[in-house]
Amino acid sequence: MSTAPIDSGGSGGGVNRILSHFTTVYHPNADRAGENRVTPTSTSSTIPITTQLSSPAPPEAEDSTWISTFTKVDRLLSGSSLHLMYRIIDITILLIGLTSSKHACQMSNRLAITSICLLIFYFIDLTIILLLFIRNITPRNSNLSEEQKVAQLRSASALRGFFVFFKLIPVCVGTGYSFSPGADANSGCELIRFCLGIVCLSTWLLILIPPTKPELPVRRSFIVECFILVFVLTINLTYIGTVATAMKDVGQSTCIYNNSEDLYLRSPLKSYAFVGLILFGCTTIIHIVNLTISQLCLRLNRGRQIYIRYYVVQYIVNYVGAIAVIYYFSVGALFLFQPRSGQPCRADAPELYRILLIWEWIRILSPLIAIPLICILCCLGVFFGVILSYCLPASITVPLLESLRGWLSAAPMTINTNPPASQENIDALPTISFGQESDQFNQTDCAICRSNFEANEQLKKLQCGHLFHPECVTNWLLITRICPICRQRMSVTNL
Repeated sequence: MSTAPIDSGGSGGGVNRILSHFTTVYHPNADRAGENRVTPTSTSSTIPITTQLSSPAPPEAEDSTWISTFTKVDRLLSGSSLHLMYRIIDITILLIGLTSSKHACQMSNRLAITSICLLIFYFIDLTIILLLFIRNITPRNSNLSEEQKVAQLRSASALRGFFVFFKLIPVCVGTGYSFSPGADANSGCELIRFCLGIVCLSTWLLILIPPTKPELPVRRSFIVECFILVFVLTINLTYIGTVATAMKDVGQSTCIYNNSEDLYLRSPLKSYAFVGLILFGCTTIIHIVNLTISQLCLRLNRGRQIYIRYYVVQYIVNYVGAIAVIYYFSVGALFLFQPRSGQPCRADAPELYRILLIWEWIRILSPLIAIPLICILCCLGVFFGVILSYCLPASITVPLLESLRGWLSAAPMTINTNPPASQENIDALPTISFGQESDQFNQTDCAICRSNFEANEQLKKLQCGHLFHPECVTNWLLITRICPICRQRMSVTNL
């Protein structure tokens, strides 16, 4: 279970997300587990066993399972909890545009009609979420089996996906209207155009950079963390340096924000750049603080529990930062690409305009790097596979391909069709104290978070005999009931 915090702005957008994915340390320990199953150790120890079939989790585990609570709430909301804030912001922006311009812009105008259509789709989506939430909290729904709940969740997601798909039609139309060069700038509809453009562009950016659900933080080595931090600092400091240099000598009033009308009638690029410096300066500091705290916690006793609690704050800050970055670049796109605004400042400060335009393209297009990267990796895989099959003997290629297939089948990103276990079945797992019972696999660390077990630490034991931290295995089994080490399918009824 890897962690992918929302850092789409301060960490180079999709580039850092891709980089973080490839540098995440995940080792299911399957080889060691298989080896130990062949030659199990002796179980003649006389140390007393402190197994409890229904004992509650320790206090630190209960405090650190906020991700389990989030998962439950997200399921009640049919998987839409992370999008609710965006929906509320978009509805507010559209209502501001419609209500503030109703006297200056006719409601029959195409911009107003498109905005009203988007509002209708948003309200339909919120109504569906509310009705599904009411259904999910009823006593009748709580008596359903886990398979039935998963089927309900899929049907709810399909229903919402149907309306979201058709919502893209007014989004496409609104995007075209927002950047149409033939519109009259004095029609009184510029505020509606500005608000509609922000909502449409933020929708596209949200598709490219979707919000990530919280997961247990994964332990990374200090070298990997430093490599990610150096990459983030290089991107952010380059942005700060180039933008600060370009805006240093800009003092024209056309580039400075004075009142709200400047947002949709002109483009105060200097004020916009100043906000960007503050935003990405803060995200840079947050990355440094997160690295420092994570490395300190890894070197403290009970540091894992401390870091999991701190991860609540880290995730909330990253989520709020992602919202700010998405709407910041949506406003920037209107300033820089809209043909009716920005012309005075563009003429007065061409260097600042050019620098901001370059960074706008970099930030918007960086998530699309994943598409050519996947194509390149697939082509390279096919090419080297053909080369190996023709150039190497079968005694080498066959075991190599078998090992590769086994590694891929044990990878954490493999799609698992098994429904998750219920919280009641997870709570029924036996709890043991580490070191008080002989372990046939000689485990010393948790295969999920990669943290070492401590003496007398309370652990959960699966049917296959593998041990995990209570909070780790809880969040794992809420997604799939497959053991992360041996891939054994855990029974729902006998967990």
